[in-house]
Amino acid sequence: MTRLPVVLDDVAVTIIGHPWAPIGMGEQLRSHVAACNAVHLHHRVFDIFRYAQRIDAAHGRLLEGLEVEVPPGGVRIFHVNGDEVDTVIAAFEARGGVFDGGYNIIVPAWELPAYPKVWALHLGKFDEVWALSEFIQESLAVSGVRSHLVGQAIEFEAGPCLPRRYFGIRESAFVMLHFFDLSSYASRKNPEAVLRLFDLLRMDDPYADLQLVLKVKNGERAAEEWAAGVADDPQIKVIATPLDTLGVKSLINACDVFVSLHRSEGFGRGLGEAMGLGRLALGTGWSGNVDFMTTQNSLMVGHELVKLKKDAYPHWRGQSWANADVAHARALLQPLIADRARTEALARRGQADVLRTHGSRAVGVRVVQRLSAILAESPRFNG
Repeated sequence: MTRLPVVLDDVAVTIIGHPWAPIGMGEQLRSHVAACNAVHLHHRVFDIFRYAQRIDAAHGRLLEGLEVEVPPGGVRIFHVNGDEVDTVIAAFEARGGVFDGGYNIIVPAWELPAYPKVWALHLGKFDEVWALSEFIQESLAVSGVRSHLVGQAIEFEAGPCLPRRYFGIRESAFVMLHFFDLSSYASRKNPEAVLRLFDLLRMDDPYADLQLVLKVKNGERAAEEWAAGVADDPQIKVIATPLDTLGVKSLINACDVFVSLHRSEGFGRGLGEAMGLGRLALGTGWSGNVDFMTTQNSLMVGHELVKLKKDAYPHWRGQSWANADVAHARALLQPLIADRARTEALARRGQADVLRTHGSRAVGVRVVQRLSAILAESPRFNG
């Protein structure tokens, strides 16, 4: 068991953001709650806007007994982005918090090589910044922001999963799974490249028992409209309905390989979660996912960096991202489809590696180490 410094018992630690929201910022906050739980760090959670429905049972179990209505002093860890800062501080103080009455940390997210400078100015209102990946740390540095690398945990709650048949996935198939969001710049996730990869693999062996599962986040019927283009293909399953945490965990667990031919990832949570569940991961070998993916524990796809085109993504000017080499992805994956033993061996190595570096306990230890340094170094706690 991790032994906490005694001084941490005397300082309130509050994690602030969107604890119930089914969005990326909500996931990263919950990952830090799980990390703190894993090392028995006493902490509280503050729902800054209270807008999200409280319907996910897994979120309820994680957050039970942790929420507070008025944020205390001590150390506050804000899981919000630079463009939210002013609104969040106003809401924080309207709810009874005193922003200047504690040591304030912000944990931003970003997916391109340079953090937006207009947002970086707002990060200066905090005492320090934490980074979720080396890629984000470097993107912050480009915009003049120093940060501490803490990472985020990728472990799901232990427990059973729903079977393949719940999703209409064939029991016999080698299943490829891809997640993307049509409500927010789907081109970054690059689903078209995944479809090309699937077509190439079918050309290699037209009789192979393959199935591609596309989990599409809906954006005002956009998912259904997009899915219409592939809905008649018997080897492609499109899931556009929202899933809770159990559903997401079960769907990942039902696949043989999680595929992400992304152009850029701040962290690459889907890949990490798949590895944590013991599933093979195939991903573009660039950006946040290289913190935990290597050529020894997963399938790292080659790429070329290209300049973003106008309006391809927010704050696109001067930015680059990756074009994954689909032919290389095909060459990596094709031999493993028929070699289940090799697939499982590589997946087991990936699971061991990612839980060692990004399991809840591993991230919890880094949180404790950084908080201990803050308490030792900050005049606020040593006056």
